[in-house]
Amino acid sequence: MGWSLYLYVTPAGNKLWRYRYRLGGTSYVYSIGKFPEVSLDDARQERCWAQQLVKQGMHPLAQKKSRLLLQIAQSQQTFARVAQSWLQNNSDWSSSYKAQVTAYLQRDILPVIGQLPINSISVAHLRTLISAVAERGPHAALAVRLWLSQVFCYGAQHGLCDQDPAALLRRFIKPPATRHNPSLSWQEIAAFDKALTQWEHGHVLTRMALRLLALTFVRTIELRRATWDQIDFKNALWSIPAQNMKMRRPHLVPLSTQSLQLLQQLQQKTGQQPYLFPNARQPERMMGSTTLNHAINALGFQGRFSAHGFRSTATTLFGLLSYPENRVDLQLAHRKRDGSRAPYDHTKYVSSRRILMQDWADIWDTLAQGASMQYITHEFGPLSSRREQLLRVTEREH
Repeated sequence: MGWSLYLYVTPAGNKLWRYRYRLGGTSYVYSIGKFPEVSLDDARQERCWAQQLVKQGMHPLAQKKSRLLLQIAQSQQTFARVAQSWLQNNSDWSSSYKAQVTAYLQRDILPVIGQLPINSISVAHLRTLISAVAERGPHAALAVRLWLSQVFCYGAQHGLCDQDPAALLRRFIKPPATRHNPSLSWQEIAAFDKALTQWEHGHVLTRMALRLLALTFVRTIELRRATWDQIDFKNALWSIPAQNMKMRRPHLVPLSTQSLQLLQQLQQKTGQQPYLFPNARQPERMMGSTTLNHAINALGFQGRFSAHGFRSTATTLFGLLSYPENRVDLQLAHRKRDGSRAPYDHTKYVSSRRILMQDWADIWDTLAQGASMQYITHEFGPLSSRREQLLRVTEREH
């Protein structure tokens, strides 16, 4: 059908590529473009595109107009406008995370590409932007590349752009070596507890925060965000709302007698503030993100473990003492071991988890007094009388 593409010469001498086709028994002419601005190869490609449409019963001219309208619409969609819509669409983000993303957008991204049509942004634009951010460190650059990719994917899903150029830069920034949060070994608990108790130069709230973190092994951000309305003294429960949790699911922490006693003392100091552990300089805000790790360093444990490591300490000891994995995982608010994200009932097995948490507080205090692992196993291991109590409750919960 090569005859269907031809070059029409106007009386003024202009040369125009045209494609003749039939649809529904009627002959039509589709104008492709002017020669030599449109080469023979380009004209043939356009003719092939038009032929495919005709085979589907569609007029190429109508489709070309739709394509032009889409291009015009896309040209009006700047990156800033699409990014704003993307931000609004992620309503389940915590306020602190949303503030972090917004700060990076306003400081690093929008000044560079914010006013560009999103469909015109190339890999070269993003490479320059990400390289500038990488001067502050790889973590920031990796986060910016991820957020850029999410904005482009959002735009593509809504027909505002055709591709995600940020995806081509996935390996552009080399991620730093993974540093796992070191944990406190059971042999070091006595030394740490003694150092914490005798720490004369430390702020009393920081000492109490580390003590409560050790007793509850929650994540540090969950402790720092804790407010007094989350604490139920009557039922000895700490209810952590979903927005404070890593997995965005509400979580219950049964409180041991040691935790309750500490919280009652703490309430005398900060009960008039919203946060359990307010910022020392700005009481209306929560404790700073580096306070606990700075305290651990000041206690002489720098490089030996971090505040997040209390969770690993508890996990290790529960494993050594053969505590039920499903109860431990629930109390740690871990994803299921099979990797699934099945519905999570944060109120499940509270009775057995209450025993688990009291056992943990007692294990900590017993080790802090210098007890051996042999003694701990005798008192809390799988053949102990305390374990019998846990097993009886566990059986009733099924």
